Amino acid sequence: MPSPASSGWRLTHDMRATRFSARRRNGFLHLRSRFLILLMAGSCLLASAGQIVAAPTSTAHPPASAGSAPSSAPSKAPTPPPAATSPQQSSHDNKPSAPSAKKLTRQDRIGLLADQLAHAKTPEEAHTLEDMLETLRSAGLSPTTQLLLRRAQKDVSAEKPDNAVDDMGDAIALQPDQAILWRSRAQMRLVAGDLAGAVQDLGAALQRDPKDAQSWNLLTTVEEHRNDGQAALKAWQKMLDLNPMADKNHKRLDALRIKAFGQPT
Repeated sequence: MPSPASSGWRLTHDMRATRFSARRRNGFLHLRSRFLILLMAGSCLLASAGQIVAAPTSTAHPPASAGSAPSSAPSKAPTPPPAATSPQQSSHDNKPSAPSAKKLTRQDRIGLLADQLAHAKTPEEAHTLEDMLETLRSAGLSPTTQLLLRRAQKDVSAEKPDNAVDDMGDAIALQPDQAILWRSRAQMRLVAGDLAGAVQDLGAALQRDPKDAQSWNLLTTVEEHRNDGQAALKAWQKMLDLNPMADKNHKRLDALRIKAFGQPT
């Protein structure tokens, strides 16, 4: 059985050993805890740095402060203001544009077609142009005048030329500027046998429309009835100037020359 002294020594030794061991163990645990804390802190720092690097760069730029340096990123160029218009250019743009071409009147178109008729190459072409001219010359007649003209034509068909002349007199009183009315009454006066009156009406018609080939043709016929060969020849020559295709082979021209000057010897 151990003595109390030895027992006391062992107890003291055990207690020292235990305290030392505890201190050692507690110190090791304390160091290990600090190491783990530092390791975790370093891992957190590394993770935060990776997030910062991996995060996309924001396109929004905060407003620069008064003392901050201007950003090096390229900025959108401002839209230039519209160029100022000079007074000369403005006045030029506001100037009304001139008409491209003068509007042709009915008489202008009649003149153009008459010129084409004078240069027609075939009788068919000349006939077409004559129809167009007659349509244009009749286009200026009022409805009342047209009614009187149709009535006069019916009177001629009914062998009432005097009534036809009266109807045309009424039409001329309404529109004395229309040459076709004077020519129409001259034709009805020819039917009625009033040759002098027909010549007068044709003179009035040609004064208003000297390029009317039909008026010259009718004047040739009237002068033939009056036995004035030379006047008839002159009227026919004038008609040929306006419509050469009306006597392409000059048969009537030769006949009128014979009437005017006799048979050549």
